[in-house]
Amino acid sequence: MLHLKAFSENDFTKLFKVESQVYVTSDDEVILEYFLVGPTRHLHFPPLSEDASSVRRDELWKTTCLEAFFSFDQAADSPYLEVNCSPNGDWNAYAFTGYRQGMRPDGTASVNLIYRALESDEAIFRVKIQSPAIKNFKQLGVTAVIEFSDGSKSYFALTHPGPQADFHNKTSFTHVLAP
Repeated sequence: MLHLKAFSENDFTKLFKVESQVYVTSDDEVILEYFLVGPTRHLHFPPLSEDASSVRRDELWKTTCLEAFFSFDQAADSPYLEVNCSPNGDWNAYAFTGYRQGMRPDGTASVNLIYRALESDEAIFRVKIQSPAIKNFKQLGVTAVIEFSDGSKSYFALTHPGPQADFHNKTSFTHVLAP
């Protein structure tokens, strides 16, 4: 189990434990589980669509968003893939040529929220990510933006190496994907 740390602590982050589990299920597929353990009444989730369909959408990070960053290595100038999944199933994937450079929608990736459970003391989300590039990726950064009931947000990651919360900082891509 991977433990995600809040960039800065506040009254809400003290109430929660955010963890993730990574499953490499094939050369082109990874499943990520996110566990938000704590009083879920303090969490804000985007509403579910009435027809339960998911949409490819930009700016998901403006509210609660489950994210992952895949890279060949930790070099700032190497390409990487950013994946966003909302707890309502909306998603997006972006390819970058280097640190925050050359951003474009990645047309080869697909992202599906395949499981969602919300209890009073835990929220669990399972996200399936498929991309032909996964077989080449070696490093993974697992992150989450969590919005709380008062509208404040906290940024969770495996590590926060810089002076600001920056999910694109590749030195935070610390999970090694097994071949």
